[in-house]
Amino acid sequence: MKDFHVALTERIFERLGLGPVQTAPPLEKPPSFMKIAEYLGINLVFDIGANRGQFAKKLIENDFAGRIVSFEPTLKAHAQLVEAARPFDNWTVHPRTAIGDEHSKLQINVAGNNGQSSSFLDMGELHAQSAPRSRYIDIEEVDVTTIDAIFDEYVKSTSKTLLKIDVQGYEEQVLKGALRALKQIMAVKLECSLVSLYENDKTYEFYIEFLESLGFGLWDLEPGFREPETGRLLQFDAFFVRP
Repeated sequence: MKDFHVALTERIFERLGLGPVQTAPPLEKPPSFMKIAEYLGINLVFDIGANRGQFAKKLIENDFAGRIVSFEPTLKAHAQLVEAARPFDNWTVHPRTAIGDEHSKLQINVAGNNGQSSSFLDMGELHAQSAPRSRYIDIEEVDVTTIDAIFDEYVKSTSKTLLKIDVQGYEEQVLKGALRALKQIMAVKLECSLVSLYENDKTYEFYIEFLESLGFGLWDLEPGFREPETGRLLQFDAFFVRP
């Protein structure tokens, strides 16, 4: 049902012969990380665990003009990512590979929710029960490299870099493979879990302590995945900045 005031305004316009009222949708507020990125002058984003490009699209929709480099290891999602990036000159998709702590070949579990919960780690039962469509449906072999190995390929002397990591429990390995690069990185956007969601994963306390030891401070928190029945928060995104 239309809002009473909108309906009344439409009737008045029609009676005056002015035609229907065009109501614009409310403007969506930019996410908080965009404000921080703008403040820091971020002009390069490493998008680790890009899936189909949701994070990069959000950057572009909010007028980010810097360079985005996306990484995605699963076959179907990587192909969709390449198509999504094709129209944009500032968005590059790295050849299909995973990011970890060493060069290797590993098997990744492909999740049923369009690959969004794909992981090298076994999924915990709490995660599977809270999001049944995320259960694994396939396994793929993929090459693994590190941020340190590819960092200089994309970074310039003028780069102010944000490292975004969303790798479903494998964040520790990504960070440990970026110890050299993190000395030059200005900010890290990291998905953190309040409770264990994958076998042998780490929860938020580990990452706060780890990044603080490298000189980063916690600037922002963004709620994420919740347990549907209880509303309990299971994951959030944390934004860390080097002062």
